[in-house]
Amino acid sequence: MLIGEIIPYVYRYLKDNPAAPERNLYDYVLVDEYQDLNKAEQGVVDLLCEAANLCIVGDDDQSLYSFKFAHPAGIREFPATHHVTTDHQIMECRRCPTRIVQMANSLIANNRDREPRQLAPIPANGPGDITIKQYQTLEDEAVAIADLIADLVNNQGYAPEEILVLAQRRSVGNPIHDALTGRNIPSKSYYQEGALENHAAQERLAILKLVVNPQDRIALRWLLGYGSGDFRTGAYARIRARCEQTGMTPWDVMAALANGNLQITHTHHLVARFKAIRDEISELGLAGNVQQFVGRWLGEQVAADEPFQILARELSASAETPAGLLEALITAVSLPDIPPDVAEVRIMSLHKSKGLSSPVVIIAGCVEGLLPTAPDVDASPAERQAQLEEQRRLFFVGLTRVKAMPGDNRPGVLVLTSSRSMSLADAMQSKIRPARVQYGRAFVHTSRFIRELGPAAPAPEAG
Repeated sequence: MLIGEIIPYVYRYLKDNPAAPERNLYDYVLVDEYQDLNKAEQGVVDLLCEAANLCIVGDDDQSLYSFKFAHPAGIREFPATHHVTTDHQIMECRRCPTRIVQMANSLIANNRDREPRQLAPIPANGPGDITIKQYQTLEDEAVAIADLIADLVNNQGYAPEEILVLAQRRSVGNPIHDALTGRNIPSKSYYQEGALENHAAQERLAILKLVVNPQDRIALRWLLGYGSGDFRTGAYARIRARCEQTGMTPWDVMAALANGNLQITHTHHLVARFKAIRDEISELGLAGNVQQFVGRWLGEQVAADEPFQILARELSASAETPAGLLEALITAVSLPDIPPDVAEVRIMSLHKSKGLSSPVVIIAGCVEGLLPTAPDVDASPAERQAQLEEQRRLFFVGLTRVKAMPGDNRPGVLVLTSSRSMSLADAMQSKIRPARVQYGRAFVHTSRFIRELGPAAPAPEAG
């Protein structure tokens, strides 16, 4: 169960039990990023705060999580739905250079679903250093960004951890990471979120878990059911019953069935599946080192450009055993948060950058199809408008990651880059619908958000 799936149970428990001690447990509750809560989460907060003083903080211009049904209107409607509410507006942008504040105001004013307001810049922050560049190809863009970062680190006194590169797809971010590696600039890519999105990756991870621990009941159960419409529920119920009767583990019962030492009716399909799993685990045990193991384990079952394949091969370089690889994978996939102390250039999606700030921010891949993403073809006009406005809020968040520290000779650097073309393979991987395709190249348009930045933005330059 995911954390988000617990919320409806919590809400139901609190609502159905008015005498529950949790409803009177707190004197004060502080909720940050309130605009990213959905209605169920907001309901839980209300039930926990019936006897408490509640303070919420948020900004509906930074609501980015419609996929979990975030309800950004909730923060706008809060004073009307919660009596005796005092509203404090914090309109000064203390982080950003003045021109970036003006650009962000111009951008977000294009959204309809918001209360009109403007962030106020702090004159002492200075105007900042802002550049907008377009390159001929995505490859040229990656090289130019790496060259810029190398200059900032080697010649201008910036530390790698002061530089934040934001790109919506790994097909844009990873070439920058590779180019920095070639220039001996330490960098780290944070694109693990989608590594387990497809079933092939999930199946490979379950196999790895059984290689490390054949008694992993969850992995074994998932693998035994994988590929069956009903997950072989009836047959596995018979296995469970035998386990409860004898105290044997599921693996041991399945092994006895596969070896002919035990008979349980209506389990032959399950036994056939177990034999295939066991045979593969035995074969994987013959690998001489971790790299050979990964080659056999992933094989052709996970495409070479899939996030899970890329992540596994990256981690295998430093893992000494399959158990070490499993531990590193679990950490990377389940705990993908940015550590507080870093020493590298950070490369990540705009979503992941929320809550961060940096003296240098580079937003790469500012093209239609990435910023904003292509609309859902089956969506209604209202749904498309909502999708576009959320993407605009996302770009607004990216712009406002720039931190000005003029007293430390850090004026606040923002670089926005795009390219005219990329390989068709990269466009397809990034789910971009190109304006035209020619000889395996996809030609794309610069993001509409660039022209919405207003008169404070510099004119775009050719890179």
